[in-house]
Amino acid sequence: MAEVKLRDLSVRFSDFIAVDGIDLDIADGEMVVFLGPSGCGKTTTLRCIAGLQAPTGGQILFNGERVNELHPIERNIAMVFQFIALYPHLRVKDNICFPLKARGMPRQDIARKLEWISELFRLEDILNRFPASLPPGARQKVALARAVVREPNVLLLDEPLSAIDEQFREEMRWEL
Repeated sequence: MAEVKLRDLSVRFSDFIAVDGIDLDIADGEMVVFLGPSGCGKTTTLRCIAGLQAPTGGQILFNGERVNELHPIERNIAMVFQFIALYPHLRVKDNICFPLKARGMPRQDIARKLEWISELFRLEDILNRFPASLPPGARQKVALARAVVREPNVLLLDEPLSAIDEQFREEMRWEL
């Protein structure tokens, strides 16, 4: 994981101020939750941290280094949204392993990580199924597993646990 700091982070869309001068320190391994009404800038702030949205002002620092100009792929971040984004033509196991294969990880390491993450998320019974055949909660688990298996420096979650059953949601809060 990484230490994340936001310094006077701002985002404007014409005359609308979406994020207004946020200062925030997140320690390595710390979990932080943004709470607020719809439209208050929670998702926009996450998108800035991920590199999906350029801030109009301020700085984003990972482990003390400014990352404002880095592309998302250069930040080693995983982000899971409320609305699931899985590859429909790939089986569950291939969806989970996709980021590992893209990095050129050796097959034996991929197999080991797939076993670990499928046990953690209790996905062993659905690894050979396609996303369309799964209920929404199971698809969300797969999306989370795909994000976590990469072992990113920063894991951003934008309401991804809403479709998952309550018991598993509680367990994942501790695991993540």
